[in-house]
Amino acid sequence: MEDFVQKQLNRLQDRNISFEVMPNRKNELELRWEEAFAKDMSKSQKRKMAFKQCMWNVFSWGKIECLKEQRAIEAFDQQKKAGCYLIYAFDEEAIYIPKASRLKAKDITHIASPTDEETNVNIERFGNNPGVTYLLDLYIVDELFNWTYILTHEEDCGPYFHKP
Repeated sequence: MEDFVQKQLNRLQDRNISFEVMPNRKNELELRWEEAFAKDMSKSQKRKMAFKQCMWNVFSWGKIECLKEQRAIEAFDQQKKAGCYLIYAFDEEAIYIPKASRLKAKDITHIASPTDEETNVNIERFGNNPGVTYLLDLYIVDELFNWTYILTHEEDCGPYFHKP
């Protein structure tokens, strides 16, 4: 388990939000996300926007309408939530929160540090820059894939909230 996922689990525990770690589910959940939110886009459109690397490009490129920045945060916080998944782009595990009604934007982290002692994966992935933290792509989606909230690795992109 990557250190940033463990940090998220610790944060959820601190807030008394129950969860389940789901090993090797990222690819399946990403395919379901694509089917739910980008099914009307052609393969060519997806290829041009590097969709497989950053699925959230459908929002940053304006291909799908969404709420952005503070409005996205507010929409996520106000959204009625049953169960939801947290899908980190750089980890094969997903987190399932069966009762997410109390989950708010402040409960979520998508920050990794290359200096964490728990793992060297971040150093290998992002370079060894002591004291620097990195943002990671994180997709949050309800268990029925009716809405999604996305935090990106880009400081000037997102967060995004979309509910068709």
